[in-house]
Amino acid sequence: MTAFELFFGRSISGGGEVSETAWDDFLARVITPNLPSGYTVFDATGAWLNPATNRMARERTKVLLAVVPDAPARTGAIARIRRAYQQRFHQFSVGIMEMPVCAAF
Repeated sequence: MTAFELFFGRSISGGGEVSETAWDDFLARVITPNLPSGYTVFDATGAWLNPATNRMARERTKVLLAVVPDAPARTGAIARIRRAYQQRFHQFSVGIMEMPVCAAF
């Protein structure tokens, strides 16, 4: 199986933050349909180097952990989730870690 961790920054370019209501809607409309077998989400605080300003940016973050069978369809689902979040919330990127794991549910 493959474990994916996705890092969704909640600061919106130009000001504002992704609200809990907006996040819950994104979960329902995008994440759940793409990961129908399940996932885990937790709150975090992230920091990253902004390439435009060369300064450290800190923001509230949602982390998604999904363990899925190795299959091209699942990799495509992860890509769709990342792309949708970037477009919907005007994000520069969505961080990702991908690792092979031995898992059972």
